[in-house]
Amino acid sequence: MKILVVFDDTNVKSEVIKDVIGDKGFADVVVKKKRLETYYCDTIRELYPDADWKLVRYHYEFHDLLEKSNMEIWDDARILHCFSNYIISDMEAVKLSFEKLKFIEKAYKVLSHKKAAAVMFPNVDSYRRFLTQTCSGQATSETIKIIEASFETDGLVDIGIVNCFIRCITGNFDSRYFNSLSGDEYTLIKSSANKQKIKSEYTYYHLLPADMKMWFVMPFDYREDEERASYTMERLHMTDLAIKWVHGSVDQKEFEELLDKYFYFFRLRHKKNISMDEYRNISNDLYVNKVIKRVEELRKLAQFEKIDCLLQANGSINHLDAILEKYLKLKTKIETNNQYEPISVIGHGDSCFANTLYNKTTKTLKFIDPKGALSEEELWTNPYYDIAKLSHSICGRYDFFNNGLFDIKINEDFQCELYIDFDHSEYVNIFKVKLEQNGYDYLTVRIYEASLFISMLPLHIDYPHKVLGFILNAANILKEIEKDV
Repeated sequence: MKILVVFDDTNVKSEVIKDVIGDKGFADVVVKKKRLETYYCDTIRELYPDADWKLVRYHYEFHDLLEKSNMEIWDDARILHCFSNYIISDMEAVKLSFEKLKFIEKAYKVLSHKKAAAVMFPNVDSYRRFLTQTCSGQATSETIKIIEASFETDGLVDIGIVNCFIRCITGNFDSRYFNSLSGDEYTLIKSSANKQKIKSEYTYYHLLPADMKMWFVMPFDYREDEERASYTMERLHMTDLAIKWVHGSVDQKEFEELLDKYFYFFRLRHKKNISMDEYRNISNDLYVNKVIKRVEELRKLAQFEKIDCLLQANGSINHLDAILEKYLKLKTKIETNNQYEPISVIGHGDSCFANTLYNKTTKTLKFIDPKGALSEEELWTNPYYDIAKLSHSICGRYDFFNNGLFDIKINEDFQCELYIDFDHSEYVNIFKVKLEQNGYDYLTVRIYEASLFISMLPLHIDYPHKVLGFILNAANILKEIEKDV
């Protein structure tokens, strides 16, 4: 028995969803570090390993399918026609439903909450009739109405519904070791076994000056027991900027508006004058001591051994010791060439795109997941730190790593090379202009950005491939900086 799966990506997206993912179809939406099509396909192949898979992006491709349906290789085929606006939320329930394809004797609609999520066809003749009507100009949503038989299934969610889409796509968080998110349609509960981290995030907001609180989502209802701590937030039906960024749906005009909003926040941060010695001490703690400490932590982890072997084989240029040495030399050179105002600011501490919620229509920007603070003193930081965190989303393309949208290949010289399929050059140029307009040195921002990629290495060791990507990315950043120093 031959199985053909047609993944129908011709459905129309709402304007709200189009704003988030741009011109991409649902098939290209990234959820849990995979494209939706890949995730769906992997599930189907667990049931039907030899199934043929056909992605249909445009309506005219149904004509090609209709022509091919007359070929002999289709004679004993059963067809599963899936609509791409459905995501699998319960794999076992879906597999149980799709197993019925082997036994049906007539076409069936597979319903999720009374709406067709897929259609099963027992043979090519029944599917050909469906294609003929579709090719006559009818939308597939109309064509399937003639199919009377149906059954309900669990485990599928319609992300064509805006609220479902936002809840689904914003659930693509990297929990790493300790965080978990839960809640309902109106609230979100963040909990962790790392009670101090949760308490510091909660306390941070309540320590903020009143005029800075407007930029943050308010945490409330702090709770703590012997094992975990938690707080609750309003669930804002907004996506974080990382999602829009990796889906390529932020155009240059919107990007400029976003940066204007970011730098408005940076200008409004409370600041205080400090001595130059204190400024240097804060800077060294963030950009030297923390980096060296994290590298040492990485070396002690068992998973690092394999990464280190790859780096050793890759030659001295990308070895961690060489990267660290180059970083420290370039940092010293850049800082020597600049005069910094000795101030400290109240910072977010992690103002990357993933921690920034944004609504294009209302121009609303809200920060989440700050670094945390248990005392007023802990609110203060180096003025460049938040800027570097923003840079590591823009220039360093950090969010592509978090979503698994990068690749590491061996080039002709047997060197590891990092590939990210996103040209950010024009965005970097806009960022440079905004930095200059607001009195920040671009090279200082970039060298501090490099420190972030190095210092994050042990925190992401549960994804060794990502750690190697971070190392290669840090090496590339240093090469870029070296040209301009």
